[in-house]
Amino acid sequence: MAVLPPSPEGHDPEEAGMNNTDLKRLADVVLGEAVVALLSNEDSISANSLARQLRIMHSGATTPVKREALAMALGEVQTEFIQSRESRDAAVLAFDASTTPDSGSKK
Repeated sequence: MAVLPPSPEGHDPEEAGMNNTDLKRLADVVLGEAVVALLSNEDSISANSLARQLRIMHSGATTPVKREALAMALGEVQTEFIQSRESRDAAVLAFDASTTPDSGSKK
């Protein structure tokens, strides 16, 4: 997975008057904008398509604060995607172990 570059030096969101809470709110807003863009284009909603859309939005962002919010949103999507995949894989492995051919047979 590609990681977005941090905001350029000297463009700290806090210098622009943004605190961490405001930046998180903006990250939620841009995440919502990405979902709306996918829906508008009749694309499927998945972690991959959402990450792709956030990267597209990041490349066109005009302010350091928006780029930072987009990077934060992408990080959240990637983290959730990894956790969800690990959880799903664990469930599949547990299900496979409980459904071995011998487990339900009577002797």
